[in-house]
Amino acid sequence: METTPDWAGVVGKIRENDGRGMEDLYAAIAGSVPAMLRASIPCGAPAPQTLEDDVHEILLVVLQAIQGGNLREPARLMGFVRTVTRRQAVAHIRGNIAHRRRFRLGAEIAPSRDPSPEERFARREHLESVLKRLRSRDREILVRFYFNEQPPGQICLEMGLTPTQFRLYKSRALARCFKLAR
Repeated sequence: METTPDWAGVVGKIRENDGRGMEDLYAAIAGSVPAMLRASIPCGAPAPQTLEDDVHEILLVVLQAIQGGNLREPARLMGFVRTVTRRQAVAHIRGNIAHRRRFRLGAEIAPSRDPSPEERFARREHLESVLKRLRSRDREILVRFYFNEQPPGQICLEMGLTPTQFRLYKSRALARCFKLAR
């Protein structure tokens, strides 16, 4: 007989900054959310990289809600996760609709405005300043994964991380980047 996980306990661990709570939450989200997203988004599933990014985005939203005290019923954590996942799926659908409208109206035919060299330089400088403010481990993970496009397995092996640690560190680093970039 399978027992239901103690979601209130998981939420309590997260609020106490216990890494085990975050790992339990990530395992639950990584195990259920991709299937929910694939089932919710018509016309094919999102690309694997997009799907992984969506899972991390959902994890960040849920973690922020927990840590901010915005989760009213900790025992119903997975119901909240399903709600956040549905909203993510709706965002995908709305994005697809907007893309089709632009394409149908001929906006896709018009050349896109590329940033000027000055704008590209300013963006790169801003990105470098944000990356410099991260922990060296977090910066290395982001640079290897997003810029050098190294596979997670290689990064884990070379940095001595478990796959769960890699995903959590990457998610936290991304959240920190977004916070610093504002």
